[in-house]
Amino acid sequence: MPKNQLFKITPDTHILHLLLDAFGLTGLDDTRYFTRENMKECNTLEILGELSDELRTYYIPCKRKVYVDNLTYKKSITLFRQFLKQFHYKCMGIEKSIKGVKQMTYRVMPEDKEQVSPAATPREYVIDFSV
Repeated sequence: MPKNQLFKITPDTHILHLLLDAFGLTGLDDTRYFTRENMKECNTLEILGELSDELRTYYIPCKRKVYVDNLTYKKSITLFRQFLKQFHYKCMGIEKSIKGVKQMTYRVMPEDKEQVSPAATPREYVIDFSV
């Protein structure tokens, strides 16, 4: 009987630490941003390819075909997000312009913590229409 819609076995901290290492992060409290370029430098796809047998044991059969087979960078981020969610963390993606090139930057943060941008903070304005 599956534990939820994705996993037949609840993920443990061992697989989470292997995934964090694959993405070049030291732990859940690591607040560094990472991009696809960082993932290429860390050989994330190759490491996840080596871990594919272990990852397959967690997923239910119909989902393992979708998420573990034929890994791409996009699928690897999705896989990472699914495992993080089991530990009440999330991987936030923000599009940034780095050296004139738009790139997605990702960051691991707790689920209950919302990212506050300067535009989201309330501001007070006074509009004067007098001439």
